[in-house]
Amino acid sequence: MLMLRTTPGRMMDRYAPSFEIDEEFLKHSLAEVHHYQDHHDIKESLYHTYHPASREIPRDPMTRDPMSRELLSTRDSAPPPPAPRAGSEPRSMLSPRPVTPPRPPRTVAETTATTPDPNETDCCAELERSGVLFQVDPASELVYSNAPPKDKGDSMHSNIKGGSVDALIAEATIYRDTEFVQTVVFTHSTFITTDEILKKCILRYRHFARSNEKIAENCVKLFSDILGNTWMYLTKPMIDLANEFIQLLFEDKLTDQAVTLQSTLFSQFQYCKEHKCEVTYSPATSISSDNLSWTFLLKVKPRDVALQMTQIDFEKFSKIKLCEILTYVKVPSETTSPNMCAFVTHFNSVSFWASSLILRRDSKDDRQRVYRRLLSVMEHLIKLNNFSSAFALFAALVKTAVKRVVSLSSKQEKKLDASQTLMDSSESYKSLRSALKSATPPLIAYLGLCVADLTFLIHGNPDTLESGEVNFTKRHLTYTFMNVVRTSQAVPYNIAPRDDIICFLNNFNDHMTEEEMWQRSEQIKPRKRRN
Repeated sequence: MLMLRTTPGRMMDRYAPSFEIDEEFLKHSLAEVHHYQDHHDIKESLYHTYHPASREIPRDPMTRDPMSRELLSTRDSAPPPPAPRAGSEPRSMLSPRPVTPPRPPRTVAETTATTPDPNETDCCAELERSGVLFQVDPASELVYSNAPPKDKGDSMHSNIKGGSVDALIAEATIYRDTEFVQTVVFTHSTFITTDEILKKCILRYRHFARSNEKIAENCVKLFSDILGNTWMYLTKPMIDLANEFIQLLFEDKLTDQAVTLQSTLFSQFQYCKEHKCEVTYSPATSISSDNLSWTFLLKVKPRDVALQMTQIDFEKFSKIKLCEILTYVKVPSETTSPNMCAFVTHFNSVSFWASSLILRRDSKDDRQRVYRRLLSVMEHLIKLNNFSSAFALFAALVKTAVKRVVSLSSKQEKKLDASQTLMDSSESYKSLRSALKSATPPLIAYLGLCVADLTFLIHGNPDTLESGEVNFTKRHLTYTFMNVVRTSQAVPYNIAPRDDIICFLNNFNDHMTEEEMWQRSEQIKPRKRRN
């Protein structure tokens, strides 16, 4: 059973923006990022960049964007933004109107004497009173399967069934439960756009910047976490929001947080430039693959082959991002899920390579010897917790085109049966799930299982509750399935490369197609024709 073929269904990740990167715009937006090795040099440089001397530019509170109007109305005394570059239009997500002409700072007397617009004040006050985003504790606006916990230290993620978008975001900024926050970070695109949730983080930060330092700090953390996990979707609006938030943090004298967020933005920009990292292996010494025939497999120890295969697998496996998995379940695409698609292709290549290695042997004895050796390699892969390549080799060994041209001894049959028990798909891969649960890292999970679980979960459960709130239980289960991959990636194997084996494997590129395998199988053992 190969995992390349998945059936695209109803789009869960409906709000994920399309991949669009304008490198020149990114360079322009990050031109003021001074990437020094010394942390103090960064802080000093950026502090002066975002603190122009003796200049105050008041913000326009009546911007056309409703979200921006809320952001600007929650704090009347917002410090000035940096002056735009000469000859360039100011870019701002939160203040889209042109900046008004500068004026001298008002005195204390002038500030006291100024009468605010009563309509604007009432509107802002009403917004602060009624908006869930402005509540310190949004527990009353969430839907619980049981009674809400009384102690803030109690676990909540398994108790929350759903809630409004603002209530979920507000709860995430309290950081009562780390797993709840991670669920919002990795599944937010299923119920809100990334641009909107970033705006709401800034809005909540502005409201609590003076009154609740802890919530304000958590708003920055949530913003940074979301930005740090949108590597394939880093768009111009996100960059504008990040730059404006960084400026705001410097104005509020939160230099450390501003520098951290700036570093996150810079890292994401670099990742977008190299969004697909192909992992190929070449021997350090000049060993020709022509000199390493199939007989090399019979000379080298099966465990050594399994070790090299595992290291190659892990290098590819560790590059998969969780957001790629969610997108891949929706629509498999090399554009939005490059590393995921690359690993799936690698999985199929390993399986086809193993089948081809057997079918290309002319004599029955040679096919038997190769089959036995690959069976031993598969056993060592299971011992190494490399369930991905173990499953790929198992699929190759039980392929009909292969099994019909080999004869297995009773001992080999028992070994294959033991592996088949582990890989059996009955009861929803019960044995494989048990093995994955009991295995300790390092390990490489079988992604076909994760994709199957997510496909069933996403297309078999509603996005909202009957009352209309976001179905958070569905999002939490989605994150739980995806987190198996991240847990597997946490501990590397660190296996020393062996050039001769790497050369022999040749990135598993030398294999036949499915049709060629059947033709070769029938050439070895023609089918009996019915009269």
